[in-house]
Amino acid sequence: MVIKHYIWLFSLVFFSIWQSMQIEIWPVAWHSLLNYSLYVVVAIGVFISLWLNRIQPFLVLMSIGLLNGLLTYFAAPSEMNLASAVLFPVLAFLLPLNLLLWILLPEKGIYNKRFDLAVLSLFIVQGIVIYWLMTDLPLQWVEPLSLRVIEGSQVLQLPFASSLMFLLAGFVLSFKLRYHRFKVLYHAVMVVFLLMAYGLNAFFEPSILAWFSLVSASIIILSVIFDSHHIAYTDELTGIMGRRALYEAFLGFGRKYSIAMVDIDHFKSFNDTYGHDIGDEVLRTVASILNTVSGGRAYRYGGEEFVLVFPGKTTAESLPELERLRAAIADESLEFVVKGKPVQTQVKISIGVAENDKDHKMPEAVLKFADEGLYKAKKAGRNRVVETLSPPKKVATRAPRATAKTVKASSKNSPRKTS
Repeated sequence: MVIKHYIWLFSLVFFSIWQSMQIEIWPVAWHSLLNYSLYVVVAIGVFISLWLNRIQPFLVLMSIGLLNGLLTYFAAPSEMNLASAVLFPVLAFLLPLNLLLWILLPEKGIYNKRFDLAVLSLFIVQGIVIYWLMTDLPLQWVEPLSLRVIEGSQVLQLPFASSLMFLLAGFVLSFKLRYHRFKVLYHAVMVVFLLMAYGLNAFFEPSILAWFSLVSASIIILSVIFDSHHIAYTDELTGIMGRRALYEAFLGFGRKYSIAMVDIDHFKSFNDTYGHDIGDEVLRTVASILNTVSGGRAYRYGGEEFVLVFPGKTTAESLPELERLRAAIADESLEFVVKGKPVQTQVKISIGVAENDKDHKMPEAVLKFADEGLYKAKKAGRNRVVETLSPPKKVATRAPRATAKTVKASSKNSPRKTS
């Protein structure tokens, strides 16, 4: 999952760097349009962040927009003066610091008054500090503040303090990427560090910073969209695809496919005995093993039920893989601590699998057909795979656990238990 996002991220990086070398030959009208386009894109990103109630991308976009606005109106890159000598290194230092801070702060949404007040206070304090530096900073401090990594170099022009802050921010963020649950925005900000450092390094070349800021803002917007898609289609607890993604996958099945319904045996009693936290760990463990399925895709259907789909495969072709998954889960040893005492146990699963045929042409019908096999697996003693080869009897046909009301209504005719 991470790789596919870095493909588009670094594609935009290479494109933006390549185009930055062509800016000199752009039509003059494009340069004026570039500066306005930046603020339009930032405004669009701010609107999307407000609509989705996301404070982190909102603050990142605001930081990029404010940086360009302040430098454009108070320290024009076309002329070197005292304002640019002081304001540029200060803002170049604060940008990576602020971006890192916005990502490290928890996502509390836009409409959290206390959090918003704290962030606003931070902006005000920074504004006061910048104003003080611009008006009262002794002249002898201007030169050290603007000190470059390699003095006189035409390649590396970023101030030393700013370069150090970019490296430090990237290093700290890399730890968050490693230990935090996947979020496209965090990986996008890592790329934004690179682009904004590149743009600030070429600040005194017209339109370069605006171009890299425009690309950075676009990347933040795309990351918010991809994160929203990830939240909508991914099960938060287990990290695998959820039911919404399953039903969407139904639309793309070919002429032949098989579907397997998976249920954790005796999960309810296990959950009642050890608690819901341990139950969640069991669900995550089972999901991680099911997600290793070869030739298919795993989805969490709901509760302790999962679905495996095998496009282009018959039940006979998917059975070996289902048996492998069943055995892998049965052999997995779970160790945890309950009330201060170590506990070791194992979890087993039952599986029902079916394929489409003339009586079950639609995926939803095949899913119910597979659920009949799961019912038979439970009745036969659990911890097994049952292939449904004939249409289920009318009295036993029912929807999976998702239709709980239907199950209860037909409980007299169907003896299947929920564990």
